[in-house]
Amino acid sequence: MRTPLSVYVLYHTENKEGSRIYSELYSLLCRDVNNPFLDGLDIPVYFVTGNDEKIINGDLSATKKKLFLVFIDINMFCSEKWASYIKELTDKVDDNTLVVGVKQYRHSFSINKKLGETQSIVVDINADKDHILMFEGNNWAYFTTQLYDLLIRFISNKEAKESLSIFISHSKRDRANKGELMAKEVRDFLYSDTKLNSFFDVHDILDGYKFGDQITTKIGSCSLLILFTDTYSSREWCRKEALIAKDKHIPIVAVFMLDGNVDRVFPYIGNVPSTVFDGDWRKVINLLLRTMLDQSVEAVMLEEDCDENTEFLPYPPEAYNMSLLKDETRKLLYPEPPLGNEELDVLKHICEKMHRNIVFCTPMSHLTENINLGQKNIAISISESTDLPALGIGEELYKDLTIEITRHLLKANGKLVYGGDLRAKGYTELFKELSNQYGQLEKAGTDVIYIQNYLSWPLFNNVTLEQKADYLNSRIKLVASDVGEYVQPHEVSDYLPPSSLENRLKWASSLSKMRCQMVENSIARIVVGGKTKGFTGYMAGVVEECKIALESKQPVFIVGAFGGAAHMLSEVFEKKAYSKSLLDKANEYDNYKELYDWCEKNDRHINYEFFDSISIADLNNGLTEVENTVLFHSVDVIEIVSLILKGLNNINNNA
Repeated sequence: MRTPLSVYVLYHTENKEGSRIYSELYSLLCRDVNNPFLDGLDIPVYFVTGNDEKIINGDLSATKKKLFLVFIDINMFCSEKWASYIKELTDKVDDNTLVVGVKQYRHSFSINKKLGETQSIVVDINADKDHILMFEGNNWAYFTTQLYDLLIRFISNKEAKESLSIFISHSKRDRANKGELMAKEVRDFLYSDTKLNSFFDVHDILDGYKFGDQITTKIGSCSLLILFTDTYSSREWCRKEALIAKDKHIPIVAVFMLDGNVDRVFPYIGNVPSTVFDGDWRKVINLLLRTMLDQSVEAVMLEEDCDENTEFLPYPPEAYNMSLLKDETRKLLYPEPPLGNEELDVLKHICEKMHRNIVFCTPMSHLTENINLGQKNIAISISESTDLPALGIGEELYKDLTIEITRHLLKANGKLVYGGDLRAKGYTELFKELSNQYGQLEKAGTDVIYIQNYLSWPLFNNVTLEQKADYLNSRIKLVASDVGEYVQPHEVSDYLPPSSLENRLKWASSLSKMRCQMVENSIARIVVGGKTKGFTGYMAGVVEECKIALESKQPVFIVGAFGGAAHMLSEVFEKKAYSKSLLDKANEYDNYKELYDWCEKNDRHINYEFFDSISIADLNNGLTEVENTVLFHSVDVIEIVSLILKGLNNINNNA
């Protein structure tokens, strides 16, 4: 399973809003990494940046459809390098590639005429200045409207000139005609402030046409905006409009604008995105457009994973959907996040009454379906990769990958083993949050341990009692590993910084001890990123953990496209490089060269040559050579997680 669309954010290094634009777009289109269990749009976002001398870009072929957002400020406009790069991009535009210029300077689109001829976004049409700021006033909200609009049309293959339509469902029997007045107000907003059209039943229906027939025909190509006023649920045609939209899988958003109490809420609008009207139509329209985009992306992605016995819904299922299922349907696929057990129990009960046996699953539960790791420990090697900026990958995506691997393994009834310190905003802290959230989701007590975090000497000597309690409460166990061979008995309780060769040997031997213990306490290892120099072990952490695992015949999964040590390992396995490259990179750090030379002189050989004697088959991870090669190069989070789960499942089945 792969995401159908990716977005690339292009900005000049000197664009003072560039990094914030990328971060905000990642949260907008992919996921808020600070709230990993909330639903996101799952559209991956990468960046391309550079100056007048060099433009750095990573993999520009992550998905079939690609949108390039070019934020043209005065720095980019004046750059010949960027002008040439943009020309190369626009020359490659086809049905699956869209290049969109975003105006941040009065002459932005003069950089390339094709930007004006195809798509462009102007956030402040009255701006005639050298710096148009994206986060000034309502610019970001207006930009969001235009971005959602073009993405919906792009993913659904609509023509650029083809406008989206919104059907405004409202009651005409409210006190003081509130429903009708609000409908006119939002229609006026749509016509004056957006590129969108509205189908409006008072003025737009032609005489002589049957009301029901026309509304049914029209609504099939629209989204539905429900203005929920006091009398909405009591009006027959309001209820019919909602049901027609449900029947046709039309995106729906409900806006609550009650003046008093209502006897009941029409039940089939209870399971749709909703908001309380606060006077801001822009916010309402952006919610509706986000819903349309979400369902469009989900439809493309979920449909590919369906067979003759599987149906999909681009939104969470409800009781009404059960009456519309085909006779041959055995599985219903719907978007993340999973429904709560209470809702699922109701749906299953309805199916039982209908003598139907339906399996309800999301992409995540679909991936983990029939995979039960039996609470076995999976070790994960992940740390900072300094290569991310050169690959066009933000920290958000890197963090997102970690989140998705973790929660999928937990969902498959696995547990994690990790070796890391307790630094602020580090990976152990991220695992703590995930473990805590997952524990609450599963209603597990604090005595249930999901993750074991190993700490080597002397790091465990700095752990406070408060930290131990905090992590234990979050269902993470902190494990103090054995000390290394060079640590003296009187030093076991001390903290010695790696500031001398003698101390670095103590650190290195202790780290090796920890890594061996982690292998003994796990059945497989996942390798991502990692330092290539400036580390304190005998080898880079990711490299040594991979080596120890392979020596023990433990299955290893290498995710190589995020740079760092994992990337270098993937190149060694593909025979594009050799172990010497690992050593040469490590020796760029003088302190490591000193340690390595001492070990060589004292018969403590650090065996890099080990990696030259093994092949992809030695990964022993349940994947084919072709699948492992995909794992080496993929930046698609869903694809990566799918391959890891597939491999683990194959290992389990063959055990």
